[in-house]
Amino acid sequence: MMGHIRLGTLPQSKKWRDVVGLIDSDASVDVIAEAVAKASERDLSNASKDPRFQFVASLLVRLPLLARAPGFEDTLVGFGCGDNPLASVTSLLAGLDAAIDRQSFGTGHSSDAGLLAKSALLESFSLHLRDRLPTLFEPTSQEVRIALGEFASGDQFAHLARDFFARLTYRSLDYYLSRELANHIGQDRRFATDAQRVAFQHALAQHTFEASRIVQEFAGGWFGKTVWQRQSLDQDAINRFTDYAFKKMRSELGRRRDAV
Repeated sequence: MMGHIRLGTLPQSKKWRDVVGLIDSDASVDVIAEAVAKASERDLSNASKDPRFQFVASLLVRLPLLARAPGFEDTLVGFGCGDNPLASVTSLLAGLDAAIDRQSFGTGHSSDAGLLAKSALLESFSLHLRDRLPTLFEPTSQEVRIALGEFASGDQFAHLARDFFARLTYRSLDYYLSRELANHIGQDRRFATDAQRVAFQHALAQHTFEASRIVQEFAGGWFGKTVWQRQSLDQDAINRFTDYAFKKMRSELGRRRDAV
């Protein structure tokens, strides 16, 4: 049976009880976001060592470079992306989804954080690729490949990385919060209606996106230094990049709270 690293130990922790207290006290989104980030730090740090999570991170960094190299479609097929994965953006995303699952099955390990990372990656590629491709007609495989390869520059990779880590951070925070927020809906509670709970989650998503600017500020420089100065781009280097990105995101969530 495939090993699965589950998140969700927080309800037994003091830090999580502090989060629940903040929700009860009508604390602001930024204060709650920082508290959840601190409470979940250990879980997410452990989960980021999962092979699925690491494979997703490697796709984020390496796919744009591979798209510029010869034999890219064969590379995708080798990943397990199926036949003709560049036929459309939809085909590419479905192929990457299958490749990530195939990799997880092959290693015998998966994690909730890996699932969250997969969703964030596919959403980021979907948004940014579609923005670069024609909308009136189905793009050709060459156009899909060129659009993906455009992220192999420091500035463009920085935008992609920011979007990915914003989505992943929000999904990570919401992973814990969503189950608890349902307990705070009703008369004389934090949310009088479910619509107010949804509005809170939208505000949380916006807050994490604003905090993710810190990732954009350093990701482009890291990419340029690592790739174009021909430093090693092995899995260890990518792991250090993602660990640093998470650390900066957590720090920025707290800094933004202090600035309010």
